[in-house]
Amino acid sequence: MEQSTLIPFVRKNLEILFVGLNPAKGSSRNRHYFSVNQSFWNQLYESGLIINPVDKSTADDQIFGNTALNFHGWSFGITDLVPKFTESNSKKIKPDRTDCENLVVLIQDISPKVVILLHSKVIKYFLGYLNYPLPPTNAGQIGNIIPGCSTMFFYIAFPHGNAIPSKIKVENYKQVKQYLISLNHLD
Repeated sequence: MEQSTLIPFVRKNLEILFVGLNPAKGSSRNRHYFSVNQSFWNQLYESGLIINPVDKSTADDQIFGNTALNFHGWSFGITDLVPKFTESNSKKIKPDRTDCENLVVLIQDISPKVVILLHSKVIKYFLGYLNYPLPPTNAGQIGNIIPGCSTMFFYIAFPHGNAIPSKIKVENYKQVKQYLISLNHLD
């Protein structure tokens, strides 16, 4: 496995922290998250979480590195359960206890309002580590899963490469948006 060149976009006061499994080879080589396939960015736009379409080649800088195109100027970030290694075949990625511990510490430290878990292996390993029951695929809101942490967790299937239609993922992103609107007391 190659070392990843991607630097996670993480900081305090995030409305949403997206958590993938690991950086894909193409994204690492391009040095931009989700830069190989447009689906993720289209789903965020269709849900209203971002206010303009963006091009996959530099969308992460615009959406995670800035807030101008995000609904209500919300702050978004991204990391991976296994951030150090790049691999496009998820079957080759085996998260361990340390990966899960590191993610818990990160979430507790930066306290995002919402964490969106984006991959079935993230769900399996991370929720398994927390002894939290596994939700159905693409379940949407799953709850406050870290004891003593107010962050709300959502499970939204990976943007592409599975049988779940994009429109169903978009509906889950709309659920996230509505949750944050109610949390922030917006009309």
